[in-house]
Amino acid sequence: MKFKYNQKANAVLLVSLIISLSACKKDDFLSVPPKGVLTDATTFSTQTNTDLFVNDIYNSLPDYNNGNQVDRILDAWTDNSNSGATNHEGQAVIRSNALSANNSTNGVGGYFGWSLLYTDIRKCNVFLKDAAANASAYDATWYAQRVGEVRFLRAFFYMLLFKNYGGVPLLTAPLTNTDGSDIFNERATTDATLAFIEADCDAAANVLPLKQTTANLGRATKGAALALKGDVELFAASPLVNTSNDQAKWAKAAATYQSIIALNTYNLFTTSSATPITSTTGSGTTSTAYRDQFLAVNNWNNETIFARAYALPNKGHKREGYMGPVIVHGGAQTWGGASPTQSLIDDYQMDNGKPITDPTSGYDPAHPYLHRESRFEQSMVYDGSYWQGEVFKSRIGGSNQIDLGSTSDISNTGYCIRKTLDESILGQTSLGTAIGTSNYQFYRYAEVLLSYAEAQNEAVGPDLSVFDAVNKVRARVLLPLVPAGTSQVDMRTIIRRERRLEFCFEDKRWYDIRRWDITVNSPAVINSPEYGMKITADASGNLTYERVVVFQNRFSEYMNWLPIPQGIINQNPKLKQNPGY
Repeated sequence: MKFKYNQKANAVLLVSLIISLSACKKDDFLSVPPKGVLTDATTFSTQTNTDLFVNDIYNSLPDYNNGNQVDRILDAWTDNSNSGATNHEGQAVIRSNALSANNSTNGVGGYFGWSLLYTDIRKCNVFLKDAAANASAYDATWYAQRVGEVRFLRAFFYMLLFKNYGGVPLLTAPLTNTDGSDIFNERATTDATLAFIEADCDAAANVLPLKQTTANLGRATKGAALALKGDVELFAASPLVNTSNDQAKWAKAAATYQSIIALNTYNLFTTSSATPITSTTGSGTTSTAYRDQFLAVNNWNNETIFARAYALPNKGHKREGYMGPVIVHGGAQTWGGASPTQSLIDDYQMDNGKPITDPTSGYDPAHPYLHRESRFEQSMVYDGSYWQGEVFKSRIGGSNQIDLGSTSDISNTGYCIRKTLDESILGQTSLGTAIGTSNYQFYRYAEVLLSYAEAQNEAVGPDLSVFDAVNKVRARVLLPLVPAGTSQVDMRTIIRRERRLEFCFEDKRWYDIRRWDITVNSPAVINSPEYGMKITADASGNLTYERVVVFQNRFSEYMNWLPIPQGIINQNPKLKQNPGY
């Protein structure tokens, strides 16, 4: 049986509730628990009960397919997606320069909210303490692997804190205020926080298997632990944190990613489905491997390093309902909470590998979607393209006319998302219906290749290994090789573009634009206007394309780090707020 994060939910919730209560009330009036109530001792007394507790920690992983209303995708905090719903935090708070310590709660920040993550970390620490006291009751191999998994999970939650807040208090045991101990902790430095996460990742990698059995799919592996380690090291090596551009930090990240490559366990997914996309770009490409890796039929393919699983009938996800263009009475409409920006569209290269800004690329503003690279067709629904057999028309007067006033549920940029959605799922009109079973990818092999290439390029320049890693990603989407002799600066530009296109709508862009320190500094990607495409047709049906401003981004540099919620600051006098708040 495949491991599902939400399995046996009622039992797990009972365990979690009792653990949280008993951890805080050790000296309760009655020392004998009533029948049917699980105590700390009974929870960890058997391997079965303990496994339920670990499963509940997995269930605490970010659920971005269902999310804090999944239309509020993290890409909407960036220059990748605009939201027609003007109350969503990406537009109303982040890109409106309105973030403060008073609105930085678990509502703004969702799965990386401060209190939520420390609740998850407490679960990990409870397991590591109480399971150790009962280790003799468990199979030794099982116990060693579960300890490795929980240390990985603790590192994962600390990673989210580290990448959003910087240095944070480092807790290795469940806190209690019943024994007179000081439960208030200062923030560790960024270096100390990084080292703590690295140590948990190393400990996990040393005991976890290269692959999990079919019954345990979804549990952490050696590759997952190393991918998480590389993730935090790359963030720490980047300009936002590594202000002195210490080359050793880049080299350390490159070495970690190289160790994943050396496992020879992962490959890029290259199998196209029997259902090609009806192409309107004129490129003549039929490869759909890039799109198909995200479909449920290809869950747990060899590109997946760490993912969250779903299952019907009760544990599906809502991504299809929230984000997908839908067919209604023969026409098309879409939920406009996730609208790809013109900025993102413009970054897609031509099928000859040249950016549209290159005068020799062949780009034609009068036919802007012709001969674009295959990721464009596999990721976007745009005017004149097909979705579930219907022509999508965002042009003025079309069935999906661009909503320039943000007054309806229609896209206000003229584009919709195809990537990660299963076009075979019909009737996607019921927003919030849990009909999806495709995995949510936390880490996949393409990220290892591009992260290695970035770190190695910064550490030593574009050596052959950098070209090889980037070209593997480009080859899957039928792009030509990066030209030989490309400089370090130009390779940096290529890698950053590849990351934006390869990982759009995978919740990576928020971290990339911050760590590259380009939110406000040149090119100031979220301190500049956001555009959509207004298309009009004349009497003969000829189309005119006009870029129009749909939102004016405003963002302050200090917001590269989120504020600790003011309520948390008030509770802990030892915490220091991030500057600017």
